[in-house]
Amino acid sequence: MFDFFKKKPPVPEPPPASTTPQPLAGRKGHIGGIEALTLDGTLYFFGFDFRSDLVVSPLIPDAALMARFAAEHMEQRDGVHDETYWRELVGYAVDNSELCSDETSRSFDSQALAAAIASLGRVQREGTPEPGFAIEYHLRYLLGAAGGWEVPEEAGDEDADAWIRLIAGAAPVPEGVSLSDVAARLQRHLNALVDAAPGNWATLFAVLKS
Repeated sequence: MFDFFKKKPPVPEPPPASTTPQPLAGRKGHIGGIEALTLDGTLYFFGFDFRSDLVVSPLIPDAALMARFAAEHMEQRDGVHDETYWRELVGYAVDNSELCSDETSRSFDSQALAAAIASLGRVQREGTPEPGFAIEYHLRYLLGAAGGWEVPEEAGDEDADAWIRLIAGAAPVPEGVSLSDVAARLQRHLNALVDAAPGNWATLFAVLKS
């Protein structure tokens, strides 16, 4: 009759939440490797599926955490591997890339990107070229791969490199083509790339939007 006085067994605590980042858009179990880029002096790692042309992880600024992510969520052609194995691949990615051999093309500066977007806005308003204008191809490629290549057709990239050459004055503007319209279309394309990119890819490169 006095059972309610008995000490009840403790309620088990839930397991601690994992601190490992989650794959982008459910891209778990992809076969791939480790790549890296530098933004504003910080080195970020990310997982990449070369066969599918997809970024599979957020940008991760910690080598050990990148290795843990890969051990939990990625594979190699011969199967899964532990963190020690992946740590070697993370180390290799510091100075090497299977996607882009030019180190300068893997390094970005937010202020320089913001200045480029400001220049693009001027071209939209004034319709005159901006010598030296550039938005690195590798950055546009990575944002597309992070977003799963889901850029709307009307903001497609089939002519993005040609648009950039026109805006920079590196190629003559075809008759009947408005440079203001070219600049506006490139900006729509950049907006779409950032909008489609999940996780911190969008937040870290939000400067490309206007």
